[in-house]
Amino acid sequence: MSDHPSAPRRRAVKPRVERRAPRGQAGSLRWLRGLLGRPVALEKRDGHLHLTLVERRRSPEVIRAQQRAELREELRLRMLEHGERHVAVLRPLVAVHDALGRDGWDGVGRLPAALLAKAHVQLLMLIGREPSKALSDMADHVRLLQAAAEARDDRNRRDGVRDDDALIVVEDSSADDYETLQRAWVTTESPPDLTR
Repeated sequence: MSDHPSAPRRRAVKPRVERRAPRGQAGSLRWLRGLLGRPVALEKRDGHLHLTLVERRRSPEVIRAQQRAELREELRLRMLEHGERHVAVLRPLVAVHDALGRDGWDGVGRLPAALLAKAHVQLLMLIGREPSKALSDMADHVRLLQAAAEARDDRNRRDGVRDDDALIVVEDSSADDYETLQRAWVTTESPPDLTR
């Protein structure tokens, strides 16, 4: 044995290999095929564009958000097919569309049961015109949320809790729409009795 204490051995550290990098020698056909088979994106760094590899894995939250966005887009397009004059009729479905975009399915579940029932019927009508797997799944989900909302309303009625906010509907409209509705309302009122 030697008198000198030996220095601790250090393991040789391998250089880190990028797992997303294409296989093969740079510039070879195998390398190029591997490069093109991967998702790429343009990224701006220091004022220059760089081609970068994109991570294939996405979190479940990102996947669900993307699915909701695609579902909302399909629903929006299907509603727009009916034109401007049907917008007032499709308001329950528009409310579901907006709640889904704002707060996800939790937001849709907080909508009143009566509104969800109307939206469910409207979804079934859209599916009847042109079948869609995404809208069929949405109709099933809305039906389940409607049942949960009905149970919540029954429980609130038993407990004596009133949900007055569910009865209030707030809508954006233009001044012309207001004038038109005002004129229509005036014609429905009976004239005041001036003989008294």
